[in-house]
Amino acid sequence: MKKYLTLIFLWLNSAAAGDVQFEFHVYRMEAAIGMALEERLITGGEAAIGAYDKLPDFVRQRRITELDTLSLTAPPGDRVRKASKETHINLPAHEAVDGLEIEMTLESEDGSIDFTYYAAYTNEEKDQPIERTVTSQMQGKSGVPMLLCRWQMERDWLLLIGKATGPDIAKPASPKGHILYIESGFYPSATSAKSGRDMLASTRIPCLSGKQGRAEMTAWIDDDNILDTDQPGFRVFLDPDLYEDGTVRLTAKCGYIVQAGGRTRLENGERTRRLKIREVSDTFDMQEGVLAGRKSKIAALEDIDTKEDNYVAAFKFVRAKAE
Repeated sequence: MKKYLTLIFLWLNSAAAGDVQFEFHVYRMEAAIGMALEERLITGGEAAIGAYDKLPDFVRQRRITELDTLSLTAPPGDRVRKASKETHINLPAHEAVDGLEIEMTLESEDGSIDFTYYAAYTNEEKDQPIERTVTSQMQGKSGVPMLLCRWQMERDWLLLIGKATGPDIAKPASPKGHILYIESGFYPSATSAKSGRDMLASTRIPCLSGKQGRAEMTAWIDDDNILDTDQPGFRVFLDPDLYEDGTVRLTAKCGYIVQAGGRTRLENGERTRRLKIREVSDTFDMQEGVLAGRKSKIAALEDIDTKEDNYVAAFKFVRAKAE
């Protein structure tokens, strides 16, 4: 019996030793601070750790605002789901956690920490619920903070940052895959896109070559005549492939929908809010750090035909820095 108890004890210790502790934070900040912080997180190593360690000071100085935080433990191979609060917000299509919710699967842990994740941050602003989501994959190192998503709409700039702490490893391995940080944004014109000015909405997420990722921001309107996919906001689907020469072929679908003011009458006679629906769907051959994009097509509710617009959806990628 003593022998069996010893074996069970060793098995439990081994299972616990493979667990990884995660911390997630959502911060709101000005664009200049956000861009500088993103670059340090993408650089990784001491640059990322140093920037992350300064965040509490920035919060105290009111240079940034911590909107929510969440901690969870992920055993390898198990899907884990946790929310920061027990309260919920009733959206037109579904119910969402009032705050941060994370669902993730730790795929392996052998010096690098590999995981797939879905994150949602939902809150009410000016009596309108705003839901922000991201679904992607990531590979990181124990103790090094990671940029998991940037959500930007007009002047509203939010970052989702994660940090994983795994078992003690003498020499952590470098991430095995190719992490591509892909920025997707909508601009009012090609000139604005080229100069990097007047970005209306954007996201920046890590993607693995050959794997798909997506991010969304939805300002929900409670109107039965507006489909879920036609709700105001920004959404992007990304499917990148990294080639040996360092270029990327990116298949992207991107949409930007805003309220146009006033109301319109549908074919069934009902009246609903007027929307401008802009979309881009294309495949781009891209070089690192170089913007690629094209003009969008615009339509309104129940429009069958679309026309080309001056608005531009643009994309840019950089590879995670190798240490």
